[in-house]
Amino acid sequence: MKFTAIITTTILAATVAADSCNRGGVYCGSSLLRKGNYRDHIVETLQAAGQPTSEDHIQNSKFDCIDGGDIVYREFCSRGCGGTDSTDPDYCF
Repeated sequence: MKFTAIITTTILAATVAADSCNRGGVYCGSSLLRKGNYRDHIVETLQAAGQPTSEDHIQNSKFDCIDGGDIVYREFCSRGCGGTDSTDPDYCF
């Protein structure tokens, strides 16, 4: 039973890592949501930074990607995000 739990945990961790942002990258929320299951993490990060958690802030806030796919709030793009469909860093309009 423990062996099965370890295998399951390892598989889940690998799946999350495969969908993680790249360390050093700059991503808008909309890009992170397309990349993987980041919604809860974005909301938690916005709350920790004292920012609103509206859909607009989830989609149009910009984050720095750090180790292990973790993100740090950078800024809110009030006019929206650009570069979200490219390999270049996302930016504010």
